[in-house]
Amino acid sequence: MPTPDTPAPTPRWYTHTYNRVAFYQCIAACAPWLPRSVQWQIARGVATILRHGMPREYAAVQGNLRRVLPQANVAEVAQQARHVFRNFACCFADLLTLNRRAPGQQQAALAHVHGLSHLQQVLQSGRGFIAATAHLGNWELAGRLLSRSGRRIHVLMAPEHDPAVQRFLRDGVGAADIHFVANTGSAVFVQLLLALRRGDVVAIQMDRATGHRSDIAVPFFGAPACFPLGPMLLARAAHVPVLPCFCLARPDARYEIWVDEALPVPAGDEAAALQQLVHVLERYITLAPTQWYNFYDVWATLPPAP
Repeated sequence: MPTPDTPAPTPRWYTHTYNRVAFYQCIAACAPWLPRSVQWQIARGVATILRHGMPREYAAVQGNLRRVLPQANVAEVAQQARHVFRNFACCFADLLTLNRRAPGQQQAALAHVHGLSHLQQVLQSGRGFIAATAHLGNWELAGRLLSRSGRRIHVLMAPEHDPAVQRFLRDGVGAADIHFVANTGSAVFVQLLLALRRGDVVAIQMDRATGHRSDIAVPFFGAPACFPLGPMLLARAAHVPVLPCFCLARPDARYEIWVDEALPVPAGDEAAALQQLVHVLERYITLAPTQWYNFYDVWATLPPAP
């Protein structure tokens, strides 16, 4: 999340070997001709093959899972890591197919919304809010479904290393009420602040450090990890709550959206609010550890030096 601080010289977001527009275009062109169940079956098979070409990421996923599942033995962690790759491949297939389809088709893939009253409460207030999610399940589908609420959604995203990928994934796709915003500097903070004050929604993935000086270390599954404080500073400045929400896949390939209780962010308590949000994040990662898609050591990144 941008703040008036000077960003660290090196961005801290993660990219993977297959983040290439030609790869995306090939999948998007072929997948619509196949039933979604077949898409997922193929995706799982491809993930098994590609995983062998990503030993660094496979090791990192196992390391993350050992913290999330401290009671699991080596064989169980390895098995869960394989499921992470397979589940991510299915989510990736939906990103390029289901997430780009008509609202009715997306709605048909939604089985249930848990905590709907929490969403209704913040919507009825008339104020904007920050929808805090993570690289957990199909986060983008949750944003598209949330856009049906009548609010304009501003999705904050890290800039892609390849601009062609960003154009392919975002331009001309999805509901008119979704606006993608690249995290490129302090001016974005002001842009999102004004949007929240108008009653819009800002959607942010909270489980990766941004590299800005507002990143802080927070206890996470028993050890400090770096999280962005910027969204809490933004919520406090706009006087809006933070609403945790996640979209998790079920074994039947349908999704469930989980909305948790809105978190207020009082002035001076931004760090405490972030810790509270991280506790919520821990609960949902524990609920679906093989749908948490971070392919690097989350605990290895330290806050930038002052």
